[in-house]
Amino acid sequence: MISEPELEGEDRGHSGPRSSPSPLSPRSPAAPEPPEGPGTVVGDDVPAPPPHRVRWLWALGGAVVASAVWAGGLYAYDRTGPDLRGYRISEDLCRDADLSALSALLGGKRSPRPAVEEQRTIDRSFCQVTMAPGRPPEAKDDVLTRSYASVTVHYALHKETDPEPEFEATLTPLALSQVVERKTKRVPELGERAYLMTDSDGYGPELKVLDGRAVLSIEVASESVTEGPPGGGHVTPPEAKPVDPAVLEPAMVEDMKALMAAVRK
Repeated sequence: MISEPELEGEDRGHSGPRSSPSPLSPRSPAAPEPPEGPGTVVGDDVPAPPPHRVRWLWALGGAVVASAVWAGGLYAYDRTGPDLRGYRISEDLCRDADLSALSALLGGKRSPRPAVEEQRTIDRSFCQVTMAPGRPPEAKDDVLTRSYASVTVHYALHKETDPEPEFEATLTPLALSQVVERKTKRVPELGERAYLMTDSDGYGPELKVLDGRAVLSIEVASESVTEGPPGGGHVTPPEAKPVDPAVLEPAMVEDMKALMAAVRK
């Protein structure tokens, strides 16, 4: 007689292979697919590029281009220096500053005193002349008081730093012990910026101009001198009467334009 375990094929001591599951049996949930990474095939077997690599390469390329532009500009600056707009050093400012318009008002030029200094960062030139009318023919041995003017011209060419940020801060002198007020007037159409400064009592009109790296100024100071016969002793001259700045301004502007043209190449 066949035992029950043999009829059912359930020999508990048998360790043979188990039968495969039925195709109709439910499947276990599939494991999630790994995310795409470098080398993952997408579409027509084309590897997808890493999403961040392009962005970093673009940023790196922009930095390289910016560095090249900066280096090229620095190289060009080192070779050519700043743009001086054709201005040059004046070896003799009394020669370059003709001052013919002021001379027509104040008298002929006398006793020119030029000076010049050339440095790596700045060139400076200076001129001072006296303007006075000739001695009247009727003046013989009588005491005669004559007025004259001292005209001072300054020219600075800044070859390394830009004077524009400090220009307006230096319009007035640091110490004016005998001056109550300093009046400043903008002069249009002259360089980049131009100002006419006068003292409260009308003395010392000064025209100062900024044009690129060049700073120029013309200043007029009225003076007086008393002449008398030889051995006549000392005579105190009366106070000099200043020339009206409104009369001097057009002549100063005309002479300044001529000076700016003269110190350009």
